[in-house]
Amino acid sequence: MSLTQMGTKKKVLAAAVAVGMIFTLTTAVAPAQAAKTTLVVGSTQGIPQLNPITRTFAYDETLYGVLWSALTRWKQDGTVGPDLATSWKMNDAGTQWTFALRKGAKFSDGTAIDGKAVKAVIDYVLDPKTVTQERNNVKMVTKVTASGNNVIFDLSTPNALLPVALAGIKMIKVSEVATFNVKPSSSGPFMVKEFSPNVSLTIVKNPKYFGFASKLTEIKFVKLSDPTAAVTALRSGNIDVMYELPLGDAAPLQKDKKLQIVRAKVSTMAVTWEYDLTSAPFNNLKARQAVAYATNRASILKAAYKGFGAVSSYNTIVPDNSIWQCGTAGGLTKYTFDLQKAKALFAEAGVTSFTWWSVSGALPEFDAMGQVLQADLKTIGIDMKIESNEVGTWAAKFYPAGLTYPGLLLPNYQSVPAEPGFSMNFLLSGRAESNWNSKAYDAAFTKAIGTLDTAKRKTAWCDAMKMENQELPLITPFVFSVLHAAQANVKGAWVEGGGQLHLEGVTIK
Repeated sequence: MSLTQMGTKKKVLAAAVAVGMIFTLTTAVAPAQAAKTTLVVGSTQGIPQLNPITRTFAYDETLYGVLWSALTRWKQDGTVGPDLATSWKMNDAGTQWTFALRKGAKFSDGTAIDGKAVKAVIDYVLDPKTVTQERNNVKMVTKVTASGNNVIFDLSTPNALLPVALAGIKMIKVSEVATFNVKPSSSGPFMVKEFSPNVSLTIVKNPKYFGFASKLTEIKFVKLSDPTAAVTALRSGNIDVMYELPLGDAAPLQKDKKLQIVRAKVSTMAVTWEYDLTSAPFNNLKARQAVAYATNRASILKAAYKGFGAVSSYNTIVPDNSIWQCGTAGGLTKYTFDLQKAKALFAEAGVTSFTWWSVSGALPEFDAMGQVLQADLKTIGIDMKIESNEVGTWAAKFYPAGLTYPGLLLPNYQSVPAEPGFSMNFLLSGRAESNWNSKAYDAAFTKAIGTLDTAKRKTAWCDAMKMENQELPLITPFVFSVLHAAQANVKGAWVEGGGQLHLEGVTIK
């Protein structure tokens, strides 16, 4: 999901957090035990609505593991495993999948999560009237059939990744959509107790949950006025977990033994710089190559993201350290920092200036990236202006795909799962705001996603990756780590490669 899809609401209402207790020495043990079963999560963002199918911002995804189940679920190693489905199989052609459902699973109101309930959710996702990002991942589904304890998916084209795609489609009661924010029935280990949109949310243990019994009885999500207030609340112990720690606070926090940073083992949060391939100067491949060689990836990562990330030396959305990256051995070019090569390429393309189109206020790292690039370009005679805009003005210039924006280089990022099918699909015709419409790439992607054998699929992804590497539809300088923070006694929190925080298995020691 790109930044343009996630949004960046930063103006917030202050929410007071009170976690103190008054008790006598004779009753000290009981309150101390009670405190360990309530987790308080703080953020500068609010949760505007609860429907996981029509999510609004990335922060909403923090609720996924605690409130909702899916047929499959993401695991910490970047693969998917069973959730509501205990097993699944596909036919030899890869055009039909059958999922065996867990027996006896129920929503928090006691109604069954059966084949009919699953079919209702998938039909809701596929309905063009439903505003959801999930539809693109399952658009090849032509029919869903509930058959006994099985759910059968018929596909228009072979797809080896349907179990992965279904991990993002959470089971809700579709009949509740119209009043979803009141008190929706949950399919996860917790259920909603109280919800005030954009202010606070309290969830409690779901006694009807089919899975593990959480050691927490309650999780409170509170909204804080600004990042400084959030960090102060974390240090003082008023909150147990802070969603999205500002990078500038990471170094001093690491020195505090009472606190911890929670981050993904392998990040798939790719920074992407976009330009319009249908207009000058970036319709010229040499201009794009010049930017790729003029980008000091390591220096920019350090300056803008405090070094929390990894350089993408092959300029692909798939990270260098991904098991799917084919690298130099697969025929990819490594884009090393070379200003003289960049200077020659800019000259051949006739480029002397362009503009960095940035976001003001909310994302200072975007300006920091631009400033490093600007300084390097100046040494070879290229004038790059930096223009910072309110987020709405910034996005309207290039989003959605299909707009023309000559002479602009703009920062963005993609929050995606580890499997290339869910990152490289951004480059399909009509998807990326850079307007790269390549039939050859589309064909290579379709072949890869329909390749059932894992080893052969990696080779197929490499074929598509070569086109991305050579044609440079985006500049992808590095992946960065989304940082969250917690008290040191919070155990079991983990982060997906795309930055999504998981709290479902948390305990407080």
